Amino acid sequence: MKFLKRPVVIKNILLFCLLSLFFLSVIESLEGGVSALDLKQFVARLKGDRILLVWFSITFVAVFKGFRISPYLFLSFCIYVLTRSFNVFLLDLDKLILMLTFLYSVISYNFFLFLKMELNEPFYNPSYPSNILPDFGYRKLPITLKQDKSTHVGYLTNWGENGFFCKLPETALPLKGRVEIEIIIEDHTFFTEGVIMTLGYGGVGVRVLKNPVPDLGWPDYYGIINELGLRPSYR
Repeated sequence: MKFLKRPVVIKNILLFCLLSLFFLSVIESLEGGVSALDLKQFVARLKGDRILLVWFSITFVAVFKGFRISPYLFLSFCIYVLTRSFNVFLLDLDKLILMLTFLYSVISYNFFLFLKMELNEPFYNPSYPSNILPDFGYRKLPITLKQDKSTHVGYLTNWGENGFFCKLPETALPLKGRVEIEIIIEDHTFFTEGVIMTLGYGGVGVRVLKNPVPDLGWPDYYGIINELGLRPSYR
C-alpha cells in the first residue's frame, strides 16, 4: 500500500518520535547536572546509545510507511523511553522528572490510540487479499470518481464513516489528488468530494472531505447501505 497523502496524525507522531529523543536527553541531563541544550553532547549521547537509535529507526520507518504493526511498535518505543526516564527518577527522586515522565506517558498513549484509529480507516484497508480479485456478488456497489475531465467507475471494497476504498480499472491508475465522487443507488444520486490517500491492490483509498449538496452526501449513502445490511466482503 502506497501513501499518496499522509494524515496529520502520522506527521505528528513522527515529530513526537524525534522529540522523544530530545526528551530522554533532557531527563538524563537533569540527573547529570549538565546543560540539556548542548547539541554536541546530545549527538554524542545518541551515538553511544545504539539500542535507542535502532528502536527509534524501526518505529519511525514503520509509522512513516503506515504498517499495521506500527501502533504497537510506537507504543513499545514510548515504553522504553518511559522506563529509562523513570529509572532516572528513582536515582534522584526529582519531582520535575516525575512530572515530565507522567506528561510524556499521557501524550504518548493518546498518540497510540489516534494512530491505531487512523490506520483502521477503510481508505488504508482494501479489505481483500492482494492475490485475489474480490467477488462482489450481490454486494457490488459502483462508484464514480471524477477528476478534471476524466471519469472512472469503480466498485467499493471497504467503507466507513470517513471514507472508502474502491477497486478501479487499470486505465484509471495512478489516480491522485482531490476527486469529485458520484454514487447512484435506487434512483438517488449522492455527491461528495474527497482526497486520495492511498494507492494499491488495484484501487485507491479516499478520505471524504465535504458534501457539496446537503442531505445527498456520503453520510446519507453510508447510512443507507448500512440499513440494507451491506458489509465489505473480506472484512
